[in-house]
Amino acid sequence: MDDDLKRLIEIKRFTNDNEEFLSDVVVREITLEIYINNTRFIGLSTLPEYLHELAYGFLFSEGIIRSHHEIISVDFKKDEHSIYFNCDIPNQRINSFMLSREKNSGCAAAFSNSISGGKSDFPQYKIEKDLIFSAMIDFQKKSDLFQQTGGVHSAAILQDNQIKCVRNDIGRHNAVDKVAGSFLQQKKTLNDCVLLSTGRVSSEIVKKAIRLGFPLIVSHSAATSEAIRLAWEHKLYLIAFARGKRFNLYTGFNQIKII
Repeated sequence: MDDDLKRLIEIKRFTNDNEEFLSDVVVREITLEIYINNTRFIGLSTLPEYLHELAYGFLFSEGIIRSHHEIISVDFKKDEHSIYFNCDIPNQRINSFMLSREKNSGCAAAFSNSISGGKSDFPQYKIEKDLIFSAMIDFQKKSDLFQQTGGVHSAAILQDNQIKCVRNDIGRHNAVDKVAGSFLQQKKTLNDCVLLSTGRVSSEIVKKAIRLGFPLIVSHSAATSEAIRLAWEHKLYLIAFARGKRFNLYTGFNQIKII
């Protein structure tokens, strides 16, 4: 049963009138070390898969790298769980992250960069209710690892009415970075994509979506007050509690066309 993603462990289970030793499946956790210009930048607690995508997604979603032209080379050392980026970026960008970063609310807590500014108008956007319903049902069926362990969050990208990529991780932030990284590695943009998530939408998830260019987030779980405020300020459409045949829209009520 042990593999790169799971471990079989012994547990002692208690019920009202019984106790017994059993074997249980848990997800495996490692730390991905990210280096920029030969200096350790950050360590991310993560599920040991799609680490290259995670690193790409994290650096773009936190505004450390803003263009593919800034990446000179990348060296991924899989056995060491480390990735080295040689970048042409100003030192001030890294220093600003270190000074203004905020502890995030993720289960594999790291840090998240602050965000400023705002937009004057929501983008024109149209989506079908039935597409949201069917996409979320399909999305949640695709995570076998969650069904086996209950120990991961999932994120996905919806593009052209189809789910194009699904990624799992012990942290919802990492799951978002992994799906974003899957597109960014191919130098694709995310402006025409919907970000799907099983996890709570907190302010850091909204910040990532804004930096990455997603126009819409749809989540199975709740949204926080600060996430909603930021989504209004930066004109990001936000849907949460997308379950079965219902969902809640929190921003852009008169701008988005839901048909």
